[in-house]
Amino acid sequence: MAEQGKEPVLHNEALEEAVKVFMGSQTNENLVKIMMVLEKAMVIQPALLPKEADPKEIQSLIEKSQGGKTPVKLSGQAQPRPIIVKNDKGEQFFAVFTAKEQIPAQQRYPAMMFLPFRACAQMAVKPELQLSGVVLNPFTDNLVLHKAALEMMNRRGQILTEDKIARDGLSGRFYEDRQSFMEKIGKEKENFVLDCYQESYRQEKGESAAFPYRAEDFAVMTLNISDTLHMARIGLAEGGSVKGSCLSAFCCYNPQTEEGIYYLIQKGAPKQRNKLLTVDEHGVCTEAGEAPEEGSELFELMGRVPWAEK
Repeated sequence: MAEQGKEPVLHNEALEEAVKVFMGSQTNENLVKIMMVLEKAMVIQPALLPKEADPKEIQSLIEKSQGGKTPVKLSGQAQPRPIIVKNDKGEQFFAVFTAKEQIPAQQRYPAMMFLPFRACAQMAVKPELQLSGVVLNPFTDNLVLHKAALEMMNRRGQILTEDKIARDGLSGRFYEDRQSFMEKIGKEKENFVLDCYQESYRQEKGESAAFPYRAEDFAVMTLNISDTLHMARIGLAEGGSVKGSCLSAFCCYNPQTEEGIYYLIQKGAPKQRNKLLTVDEHGVCTEAGEAPEEGSELFELMGRVPWAEK
């Protein structure tokens, strides 16, 4: 539940747009985009209060919440249990919502939990619950996410810290302020990348975790190719200490329009070409086919930037 007196503000606009796109074109690619956004989403999950809860404690909580208007933290015997819904085939699902507006006004629940969707996905695949998956916004979109998709998401969450930083940490810093990022990386080179890694690493591992990298573990090259294209290549495995599967990142920036795109090159499976990935401003990572041959990446990616086609 939310901290008492403070209800989390949900920002699921990108998720709701991805669902809308999927409803119009139900392709695997569009479903993958939904799952990628869900990895970082906070959702609402309706819940029941356990029967063994002390009635006096429940009444006290109702009073503190002003009849449900103010969030309160539930623990102990009052810890809520997610509601399970059934379809006409008898299959059971957790129900989750992207926003309060997705819940009909007449629909009332004993409790509503605000939690990361990833936590819901991890619980939904537990064998003892015998669930078939999760249904997203059951009164509107009614999008069923089956157990196999949730298990895939959970496996993705187990990626190496190095790859997570390359995918989420660096791209997040780039999209947060593209102009500032390109200026800093142009001036500070490897030291700037080191600072980005250190910040993300501590967020993942904690402030007391020993930071294992040096500036020498990275290699930065920046190019101002034209008035509409500035690029930065970040080598991620130069010194041998970075052990992830991501080999390099490319930040492409248009100073005229402030457009940007972030590419990653990931090591391929044995006897297979490396993969090219893109990460958008919402953190959605998408495979974009085979990576260019080593040594030709800059030239090929110059022609792939979206604004080059305009």
